[in-house]
Amino acid sequence: MNMQNNTGQAAAVTSCTYSDHNENLLLYIWLSNISGFGVVSQHRLLGLCGNIENCFSFRADELVEKDRMCAAGDRIGRKKLEIFLRSRNHLQDRKRAEVIIEECNGKGIDIITGDDAIYPYRFAGLPDMPVVLYAKGKLRINDFARSSGVIGARRCSENGKQTAIALTYNEVNKGAAIISGMAKGIDGYAHTAALKKDGYTIAVLGNGVDICYPEEHKRLYEEITKKGCILSEYAPGTEARVYSFPKRNRLIAALSDTLFVIDAGRHSGTETTVKASELYGKKVLRV
Repeated sequence: MNMQNNTGQAAAVTSCTYSDHNENLLLYIWLSNISGFGVVSQHRLLGLCGNIENCFSFRADELVEKDRMCAAGDRIGRKKLEIFLRSRNHLQDRKRAEVIIEECNGKGIDIITGDDAIYPYRFAGLPDMPVVLYAKGKLRINDFARSSGVIGARRCSENGKQTAIALTYNEVNKGAAIISGMAKGIDGYAHTAALKKDGYTIAVLGNGVDICYPEEHKRLYEEITKKGCILSEYAPGTEARVYSFPKRNRLIAALSDTLFVIDAGRHSGTETTVKASELYGKKVLRV
């Protein structure tokens, strides 16, 4: 790919009739949906360019030179830059971002970027956090000095259920936001207990926030959208996939100051959340 010859085309695709805010929103969504250009590369590009507008306006040769000047471990790399530049020059990729914005507007879904004050401050300094979040309900995690993740077995024991409820009540009484994944079992009991205590809870999904998964939690899903927040890094309409749950779990870990693990074996699906919590320096308590 000739990176030097793409500059005029890039300038053309970034001009539109949107307001500056909507244009920046569109560019963030565009960036976050480039196949083969993951969140670590997205953060490096934003750091390299200074802001989202520059990512789409700097000449290709400027980007290559800026990246070359970075320390070896911080570089995006030429192949990754080529992926980004191909998308930057592809009008269909811009159209996809426009469609996502239209769909979010129609479904009452908030789009949150790193430029927004409500973007979780707990994500700061973590290179694998999404640059775009989608939310139904109100994302108020930054209002809470204390946050507690409550996760565990889907097929939990009665003792595990009661432990999850009692622990959640206690954490809500201490002013904590309750974070979980809306799965069956411990997750569902934690969200329900938080709502019953008039607490604030966030359900992080491995699919679009317009999809209730699992379907059995439709009533809980609706309650959380009214009193808490349904949160995802996936655009509306994205179905749950096996690989999306470990990615979802890292967000639960990052949002939680303390992670409580209830009724879960050492080799259960909760371990990806535990490992992420330990990587991020969070406290993990097995109950």
